[in-house]
Amino acid sequence: MGKNIVILILMITFIFVFGTVAFHLTEGWGFFESFFFTLITVSTVGYSLPESITQAGKVISAILIGAGVTVVFYGFTAVTSFIVEGHIGEYFKNRRIKRMIDELSGHFIVVGAGRTGRHTTLEIMKAKKPFVVIDMSEEAIKRLEDFLEKKFPYVVGDATEEEVLMKARVERASSLVVTLPDDAKNTFVVLTAKSLNPNLEVVSRVSDMKALSKLVYAGADKVIATSELAGVRLAQMALNPTTISFLDILSFGEESFRIEEVMIPPESPIAGKTLGEINLSKRTGTIVIAIRRGGEVIFNPTGDTKVFPEDRLMVVGKSDHFEKLHRLMKEG
Repeated sequence: MGKNIVILILMITFIFVFGTVAFHLTEGWGFFESFFFTLITVSTVGYSLPESITQAGKVISAILIGAGVTVVFYGFTAVTSFIVEGHIGEYFKNRRIKRMIDELSGHFIVVGAGRTGRHTTLEIMKAKKPFVVIDMSEEAIKRLEDFLEKKFPYVVGDATEEEVLMKARVERASSLVVTLPDDAKNTFVVLTAKSLNPNLEVVSRVSDMKALSKLVYAGADKVIATSELAGVRLAQMALNPTTISFLDILSFGEESFRIEEVMIPPESPIAGKTLGEINLSKRTGTIVIAIRRGGEVIFNPTGDTKVFPEDRLMVVGKSDHFEKLHRLMKEG
């Protein structure tokens, strides 16, 4: 559209310069009179021609009338094209995003595309998990796309509203991560999401520790105090920098090497077998460092430890290792 406007302006400028100079030279009028007659000729307002106008002046008038009609037609076409193409482009973009979201199941929903949401989505993307982002600002979404260097499905709107969460298919999502800086809004989002999907795993940020109990009461499964977490990690890094650096590689670090919690499905063929029989290290390259079974945590399980349906394995491995592990849990 910008290019068309420039062309339109150049065309109008050329026509007026041409008409003004031409009338000045052929009719001997002053520049103002020449400009004024060019204006009324191009606009085709219907003023009569001066009796003293020469044949050359009539030819110039005819050229200017034709040029004026052409410019008007071009401008109308350019504006119409911009409106139609803009609406069509927006329509198809929205259809594409809606189709992407409709195909998701067991996905993550990240509420907030600010600084915290930025790094949250980055970690989810590194883990190769499907996700949808909700934010009230489309500009914030665009900045997040630039940060991740990737297009992703998103919903523009207020996540405290049921309609917005439904657009993100909250009823089919597995987890919701709320990263807004406003604790009151975070509480409303958690409350609304839990009412739509009681089985949703909800993790929320909290800025003021006084709001922590409200978020838990609203239904948040885990609440992270960002200031407290940052303070603890800063102290740990100062007290034991070598150990923390190693833990960073496992928990937060590089995409290729990470910790993940994996649940054993009830119908999994490996359920009821020992870790020695399954031999995850050899078959998938992953290492089990703990098993969470109900309220019990089994650290450093041995090869004789059995795994049961709905056990949660704390596993260390690389991205391709986890893909093998998920296949193994389904196919055996």
